[in-house]
Amino acid sequence: MKKWKIVLISLSLFAVFALCGLGYWVHGLNSKITEGLANKKFLPPTEYFSAPVDIRVGSHWTQKDIENLLQKRSYRQRTMEQKLLPGDYRLLTSEECNKSVPSSVPESTATCLFFVAKDVGDSELNLIPLQMLALAKDGSLVQTFQGNPLEEKPFVTFEPELIAQFLEDQPIMQTYTPLGQFPPSCMNAVLAIEDAKFLEHSGVSYRGILRAVLSNILGRHRQGGSTITQQLVKNYFLSPERTIKRKAIEFFMSLVLETHQSKDEILETYLNIIYMGQNGPFQVRGFPAAAQYYFQKKISGLDLHECALLAAVLNSPGLFDPFKQPARALQRRSLVLEKMRDNGFISVDEVKLATPLSLPPSRTALPIETAPYYIDAVKKQLLANHIELIGAKIFTGLSLSAQKSAQEAILKQLLFLETTNPKIKLLKEKGTILEASLLSADNSSGLVNVVVGGRNFKNTQFNRAVEGHRQIGSIMKPIVYLTALLENSEKYRPMTLLEDSKFTYKYEGQSWTPDNYGGKYYGSVPMYFALKNSLNAATAKVALDIGLKAVIATALKLGVTSALEPVPSVSLGSFELYPREVLEIYMTISRFGQHTSTSFVRSVTSESGQVVFLFNPEVEQRVDRAKTAILVGMMKHTVLSGTAKLIANSGFTQPAAGKTGTTSDNRDAWFSGFTPNTTTIVWLGNDHNSPSGLTGASGAVPIWLDFMKTEVQNFAPNDWIWPEGTKKELVNVVEPDSDPKQIELIQ
Repeated sequence: MKKWKIVLISLSLFAVFALCGLGYWVHGLNSKITEGLANKKFLPPTEYFSAPVDIRVGSHWTQKDIENLLQKRSYRQRTMEQKLLPGDYRLLTSEECNKSVPSSVPESTATCLFFVAKDVGDSELNLIPLQMLALAKDGSLVQTFQGNPLEEKPFVTFEPELIAQFLEDQPIMQTYTPLGQFPPSCMNAVLAIEDAKFLEHSGVSYRGILRAVLSNILGRHRQGGSTITQQLVKNYFLSPERTIKRKAIEFFMSLVLETHQSKDEILETYLNIIYMGQNGPFQVRGFPAAAQYYFQKKISGLDLHECALLAAVLNSPGLFDPFKQPARALQRRSLVLEKMRDNGFISVDEVKLATPLSLPPSRTALPIETAPYYIDAVKKQLLANHIELIGAKIFTGLSLSAQKSAQEAILKQLLFLETTNPKIKLLKEKGTILEASLLSADNSSGLVNVVVGGRNFKNTQFNRAVEGHRQIGSIMKPIVYLTALLENSEKYRPMTLLEDSKFTYKYEGQSWTPDNYGGKYYGSVPMYFALKNSLNAATAKVALDIGLKAVIATALKLGVTSALEPVPSVSLGSFELYPREVLEIYMTISRFGQHTSTSFVRSVTSESGQVVFLFNPEVEQRVDRAKTAILVGMMKHTVLSGTAKLIANSGFTQPAAGKTGTTSDNRDAWFSGFTPNTTTIVWLGNDHNSPSGLTGASGAVPIWLDFMKTEVQNFAPNDWIWPEGTKKELVNVVEPDSDPKQIELIQ
């Protein structure tokens, strides 16, 4: 008898401890859910936005381009009688337009396009509520208006575009949308196929669990038996592993979750976070993002057959992908429609109308896939500034169209070299892959709008445009000549004769002999000629005359931050710089000595809506405006008839200046070029620093030219406004190996 009492007491104690343990465990689950529910989105994504798009009078924008831009941004077309809300536009004839605009539009106007830009939370962008473009019969842009009432303005502005989202380090597509904006058809489709008893159960379906267990035991088609609540718990709080322990946790957490949230709240969260497919590296999360991905529509604009397809995809996005598995997707969509009919959500006639409708056509890659190096550069800048990324809205300087053009220009040149250049072709066969990078920035703001750090981000995440530290070669020469203009403007002018001949310089027990490319020396030549033809001997003599420390001091003022040593070879760029340093140097030159730092980010807004970063750089006149303008005038001849003459010979009409750069043994090929509006830096080379045989002219200039031909279309071909203290002069010259001619110089 005593033994039985001991056993009963032991069992009772065990039961008490088990219940206490279970209670403590459930309490822990409850705390986990409570903490997670403090923010409905739990870990909010980091959102990256492109730069706003300005459409200016005189640019090459056409009506077709503008309508494509509206479509990409999911704008809604409205009629004359309908009110325009953010994200709406309307097209009117010239006659209708004249009635709407106080001042009459130009006679050449055939169409007016009115629009109201969306508010994406960019605190630094003051968007005018109503904007208008007047378009000619051929689709060209005639005039732009802003305001209410409308007034003529030089440009209109479209809001930044959401280009990427990251949940921690995972790239995603997600747009959190209130349940009230979902069409009833979408909610009913999900309930019909996933959890018809959702409104009745308390988080779990015992009948569903039993049915799933029996099916699995009998070896039939595997069934999960999970309710929408359980699926939400699994997606939000748990790992995807299939173990009894994980299923037990899911079971209890689902019961707990239903005590914290209403059915509407659970369904809203579920529809916003459920995995809906893969767009390259980006997870498509939730119905709103899926509506955009599959149909290029807002969730509120979906029809019955589209909602049914999303509900079909939900079960297995890979198996029922309408782009890759259309037959399976159609079959599953039909099943969803049948389930909706069986549950009384739709009629038989609605099923008949929806069933034969076609699937969405295959879509092209999103623009976000062309800008991974840019996003990488943004992350690195913000992390260096200790900016919290989770939940932040990051407004960048990225131009999607320019980024695409740059990537295409690089791939085109690399492919051309690999198929036509014997040395590059042989290196590739041996496993040495030629790489390239490009940085481009707006001269007026300092915002970088393009970053291409290599040919393929998937193959290597090394961002050469940001992290590449390479010798710059002749990119250094303009700094030498600018120093000469600054230090001794009486002696050094564009037409000053320099001696270009072979020499040896001895210092600290060493000898240094700079050789001209190709071994050709010209004797007595004007300074502008030595610069445009990149003559090493003449440049080195100037540097030694004015002093290497003075040259380095100028380099630091222009934007160099890497260490430089006052050795003779510094005059010819025998040291390493980052492309961003080169960009700042040449942007400062393009601005006539006025320095501004560069940034990939315009502003950052935290999850709470506070502006935590704002790019507001100090603008400082680092070197003399007039002397720098004289240098720019000289550098224009590099493009017109010097080492980068391919640019002028191709018919490039924008005023441009720049400098090619080629390092020892042709390991690095550079071109740094700028117009009055844009500075662009291009580099080519091999990652392990082996010679490529390319020069700046043969390797980098073609990329710059291909890219800039597209980039400058938004700007009128206006020359620099030359500063006081300078004048433009036509000078008669006789260059070596050339007939007498007249050239333009800034004196």
